[in-house]
Amino acid sequence: MKAVALFCFLSMVTLVFGQEQRTKYWIYFTSKENISLSKNPSPGEIIRVTGISERAIQRRGKVSTPVITEIDLPVSESYLVQLKANGIVIENTSRWFNAATAYLTETQWLQVQRLPFVRSVEPVAIRKRSELQRVDIHLERSQGTVADPDSTLYGESLTHMKLINAVAVHKIGIKGRGVLVGMLDTGFRWKLHEAMEKMKVIAEYDFIQKDGNTANEGTDSFNQDSHGTSTMSLVGAYKEGALVSPAHNAEFILGKTEFVPTETNIEEDNYVAGIEWMESMGADIVSSSLGYFDFDAGQKSYVYADLDGKTAITTKAAAIAARKGVVLCTAMGNEGAGQVPPSLISPADADSIISVGAVNSSNVLASFSSNGPTADARIKPDVTAHGVGTYCATTSSSAGYSGFSQGTSLATPLAAGVAAMVLSAHPELNPVQVRDALRQTASNAATPNNDIGWGTINAYNAVLYHGMVISTDPEISLTPENNYSVGMYVVSHSAVKMDSVLLFYTVDDGTTYTPLKMSISQVVDPATNSGKYIAVIPAAVSTPEFYVRAVDASNISRTSPFNAPNGRFNAQTGIAEVPKKHSALESFVLHQNYPNPFNPATTIVYDLAVTGKVTLKVFDVLGREVRTLVNAVQSPSSYSVSFSGEGLSSGMYFYQLRYQHIIETKRMMLVK
Repeated sequence: MKAVALFCFLSMVTLVFGQEQRTKYWIYFTSKENISLSKNPSPGEIIRVTGISERAIQRRGKVSTPVITEIDLPVSESYLVQLKANGIVIENTSRWFNAATAYLTETQWLQVQRLPFVRSVEPVAIRKRSELQRVDIHLERSQGTVADPDSTLYGESLTHMKLINAVAVHKIGIKGRGVLVGMLDTGFRWKLHEAMEKMKVIAEYDFIQKDGNTANEGTDSFNQDSHGTSTMSLVGAYKEGALVSPAHNAEFILGKTEFVPTETNIEEDNYVAGIEWMESMGADIVSSSLGYFDFDAGQKSYVYADLDGKTAITTKAAAIAARKGVVLCTAMGNEGAGQVPPSLISPADADSIISVGAVNSSNVLASFSSNGPTADARIKPDVTAHGVGTYCATTSSSAGYSGFSQGTSLATPLAAGVAAMVLSAHPELNPVQVRDALRQTASNAATPNNDIGWGTINAYNAVLYHGMVISTDPEISLTPENNYSVGMYVVSHSAVKMDSVLLFYTVDDGTTYTPLKMSISQVVDPATNSGKYIAVIPAAVSTPEFYVRAVDASNISRTSPFNAPNGRFNAQTGIAEVPKKHSALESFVLHQNYPNPFNPATTIVYDLAVTGKVTLKVFDVLGREVRTLVNAVQSPSSYSVSFSGEGLSSGMYFYQLRYQHIIETKRMMLVK
């Protein structure tokens, strides 16, 4: 049995308490008792009953009608109460599978099966994992990148970024803006790493220790969060001269679902709970380098015939997420290329997702990269990306990097980053359309096979696959006259109508707009009039907002931001803004504390738009709770809370606001 990177082996999880052994089980219920929605529920009713955010509702609208079905209703609270009354401690619940998980003794197992609302009780499948394999970087990485002018910005990450042609996409102003990416992994030490500390993390949750800290804490092993830190860095890290990743302007949700120590196994139910949570929060993309196949001796294992896209519970969860509009990127596994029977593992067999294999810097298939097809004869993998000697962040220090690891787990976040670029340029796309963009522009698109699928990703061609694109990150500068000079790339495979490229700006919040013709200043492709277009917005008392519109030879019009004129760029910040609607993701604002650094006291301010349960806590750098500042139901208002550092050591601390199911964390520094 091979030891491979991240993926590995499933078994039954057991704990021993006193004289009775406890095993973890799925408890499936017969119905969703006393839970319902009206025939045409409003977004507010959906959010209140299901906890599904307005952003998720909007994303689902791209793929399904109705956007809410019975599987979205929560598990019946009365069932959970009755289980708890019988001494059952619930670990996780699943809306999609109408189930809960819990550790049961044999006596409890018999007792639960007799309950009238229980349909069945089945063991939870879990897996063990090994660390990333290490390779000789000098055998696998190309030489001479120092001479490349792009190396000044990208450093050692230039090798894998150029292999997938992601640098070219950055150069036309597309870097993941507007996309929400979920990461499922072992944990994430992002707050303390120079390349990750500024990543836009809007929520994180530890499904193992049931708190909002996904970095190492408590009894975690020293390497618990190392793998997740590395994979996260390959989607969205940014440190000039060291590591620049495809989607560094995206937003992120983090789920810690794996428990690493060798004596402890990792449950499938954490995966299901994590992906349900991320989908409900409105994630556009989920990147997961997790996989499941073998059970320990004496237990029923998956066999190749089970990899049919509809058997493994993680596969079924992945397929449900895709049907609800989530682009899921998952690793093929590291069980070896060219195997008979094929070596892929779940959930890489799921339909409508993007399964990712690994190649080296010479675009040669890695010997460890698992092969397809699925048991129902679908080609897998979908695409490949750099996964041998891939330069990434590590937890060795705040400036730790490594190019000595390999695995399809490293190729997967690169593919997710490219998917985020595609969605940033074309937010209207559904998961199959995003997958098509990656597959049909990859290196082997003409002859896909079960070793490399459609081939290695070409990010630039993928972004253009569904038509003309306009920068989602404009270049804005002030002229000596204090005018705003705006540069936006308009790029297309068909000709851009140059006279159609217009900038519309407003200084009265969209009541009136002034059009400006944009002139091409830098040519990307003369045959299609693709390039950088410039306009100058005259100086104004208030900061103007603007959007850009262009038309191609097929008379297809496009705007940036995509939802313009409702959405507009702020000329001062360059960020696309939309009037607040107080959605589930916009129902509170947590401000930076002041003063910061502080001694001995500081003030934390937050604003609520909707009444809800609020907790505000302070943690140290090890994730230990220092103090609870707020734990109450609060009404819409602005709140100010004082925090004193008396009795605490100098150093960095984190304050975390939890509002209903949303969590946000910020840093503060105590200096004595």
